[in-house]
Amino acid sequence: MMVTDQVIDVIAFGSCNSELKEQPLWPVIAQEDPDLWIWTGDNVYADTEDPVKFRETYDLQLANADYASFVESVPFLTGTWDDHDYGVNDGGVEYPAKELAKAEMYRFLGVTEDDPSQSRAGTHRSYDYGPEDRRVKVILLDTRWFRDPIERTSGENATYVQNEEGTLLGEEQWAWLERQLEDPEADVTVIVSSIQVIAAEHRFEKWANFPNELQRFYDLLAEKKPKNAFIISGDRHAGEISVEDIEGWSDPLVDVTSSGLTNTWSRLFDETNSRAVTDKVIDINYGLIEIDWSNPQDPTVNVSIKGLEGTYHAYEI
Repeated sequence: MMVTDQVIDVIAFGSCNSELKEQPLWPVIAQEDPDLWIWTGDNVYADTEDPVKFRETYDLQLANADYASFVESVPFLTGTWDDHDYGVNDGGVEYPAKELAKAEMYRFLGVTEDDPSQSRAGTHRSYDYGPEDRRVKVILLDTRWFRDPIERTSGENATYVQNEEGTLLGEEQWAWLERQLEDPEADVTVIVSSIQVIAAEHRFEKWANFPNELQRFYDLLAEKKPKNAFIISGDRHAGEISVEDIEGWSDPLVDVTSSGLTNTWSRLFDETNSRAVTDKVIDINYGLIEIDWSNPQDPTVNVSIKGLEGTYHAYEI
């Protein structure tokens, strides 16, 4: 869906934002002068099936003065959900109030009535920004609506057990994603996944819990070869940049995890990510994408994780 011919140079994004907590990052992000803001999930913490509670939760976020000022300053805004704004922790296909959750998130994001996603299951959608020779495609995946159940071990360090036959995206979304990645006019492709795609060793939610789906995603990228494609994600209450070599893919695939705007780890836990090219950021943080269009045929894309103390990590795509 085409949004604007305005050139997009700066995109900011973030996740894990409690409507009940102080939100000091909005004025800081505004100083980046982003053309586009992308919510990458847990935009609020609703965790309910009650329509009144859902509405009150989002309204509380909308009433935050710093957020309201930020929204007025940024030309474009979009996003996807994760579990807590879906309505249930680590929820998937079994959640009964998904239609309510979709309606409330769409109201919060200002998704128009004529948006193609309004009439289909799920919240996956894509938007094109910029003129013909400097086109940015944002692909918003839905990792909740269709996701099959995953079992979890018991105990203090409960770990998800891989589901080798289930689906994460669902066949309808997979067919849609394939069409999106075939777009010849996209010069930069930002793939938004609420959960981490590349990090595979931690015990929480991740694409690697569905190894067949993860390999299918990698194979699809190698087949379609979208230009300057990378992933942004959230969920983890810690930020990091992960990189993976994909067979048949010319450049390493990058996953920039920014989390959270308010919710972060209380301390640095011992967690392995052999694909990380940065240390973890456990201070409140946001992500930034800066595109240099000096050579439209070969734009330079720089991504970073930033916060109140400035830039924590930067990486060139």
